[in-house]
Amino acid sequence: MSKDITTLKEYSLSAVKESQSSLVMQTSDLSKELQTLKGRFDENKYFMDKTIKDLLSERELQQARIAKLENELKEVKTKISDSLEKKETADSRDNSKEASATTAETKEAKTADINDPLKLYDDAHIDFKEKKYAEASRKFEQFAKDFPKHELLPNAYFWAGESYYADKKYEDAILSYDAFIKKSPKHEKAKGAMLKLAFSFVEFGDKKTGKVLLEKVIEKYPNSREAELAEKKIGEMLSKNNAGGSASKTAKKKKK
Repeated sequence: MSKDITTLKEYSLSAVKESQSSLVMQTSDLSKELQTLKGRFDENKYFMDKTIKDLLSERELQQARIAKLENELKEVKTKISDSLEKKETADSRDNSKEASATTAETKEAKTADINDPLKLYDDAHIDFKEKKYAEASRKFEQFAKDFPKHELLPNAYFWAGESYYADKKYEDAILSYDAFIKKSPKHEKAKGAMLKLAFSFVEFGDKKTGKVLLEKVIEKYPNSREAELAEKKIGEMLSKNNAGGSASKTAKKKKK
């Protein structure tokens, strides 16, 4: 009997030890799993914090870029305004000279055109197609002056710009495209007008302003044909700058 009790005690003690050992192992496993989860949490938190910081930095960069573009566009508008004043002064002188030299036949023709805006507009288009750009631009300008409330007024400004651009009179083209954009910013030709306004500045020699406007086209009309052409033009300008820089360095080396 005493022996059985001793055996039972030993069995119970062994069972308790096994149970304790199992609990220790489970606790150890849970501790490891907890450490793993904590590590993942810390890693996710790090990446989330980093992503938030990156997004904030990107936003700040975008805001700085927009502010820079707005300042540069203000400069563009100032330049256009100055050019417009010069052109108005020059036009006033030219009109004075033209008025003194106008014949009776020319006066009759102008009177007929004033009475028929569509004829004047169509004649200007015909001149443009026949590459008589000086005549075309004059007639489109006359249309804009004589019929300021006509539904074709925006088109007249646009085609006056196209005529000047084709005739390589880039300063006049700038003024016409700018007038078009100001009066009809939502017109279907607005994208093309802004692109050609940028091209006109580049051809006029003001590449900085041209580049600003090209970037504006890309920003305002993404995924458009005009944006694609703007990106291409910027690429060409950068290539020329890089080529010019390389040539300059080569020339300096030869002098040495």
